[in-house]
Formats: sequence, structure tokens, C-alpha cells
Amino acid sequence: MSFPPDSVEATLPVLYKRKRLTRADVYPVEAWRLMMSLRSGLLAESCWALDTLNILLFDDMSVVYFGLQHMPGLLDILLEHFRKALDTMFDMNTSQSGK
Repeated sequence: MSFPPDSVEATLPVLYKRKRLTRADVYPVEAWRLMMSLRSGLLAESCWALDTLNILLFDDMSVVYFGLQHMPGLLDILLEHFRKALDTMFDMNTSQSGK
């Protein structure tokens, strides 16, 4: 499929390699701060927490520390955050979930 040359769809992305971030780039991070940032519901705090958690879980040295046995409330907070995001995205009301 070809698009007109002056359209956005015809623009080619600029691809470049990004530096892979590790725990040294975001260290020190306390687990309760990540959890409270997710629980706050603020966009900037939630984005920071999810980005930081992604970096720490991708690093082989810190993935052991962020296991569910070390952070028992992490899964509940992540599911709550995901549920709120879906509610906002699809404009669903949680009180009408049975309908």
C-alpha cells in the first residue's frame, strides 16, 4: 500500500539503538516508594513506577529482589492499577460490573 508522499503515514521512523537501562541507572529505589507511586493514581507517579519496575525486572541482578515473596502487595497493586486503567479507557463503572 502506498501513501501520498506528504502524509504522516508515508513518514519513515528514525530508528536508533537506545542504551539498555539497568538497576545502576535508577538506583536507589525503595520498594514501598514504587508501591505507593502506583497506588497514588497520579499519571506521572504511575508512569515512573511502571518504567522503574520494568527496568528493575529486566535486570538479572535485581529481578530476585522484586519477587512476590519480598513484596507481598505488589501483585494486588498492579492489578488494581490495571483495573483502574481499563475502567478509564473503556469508561466502565465498577459498581455496574454485574450488568
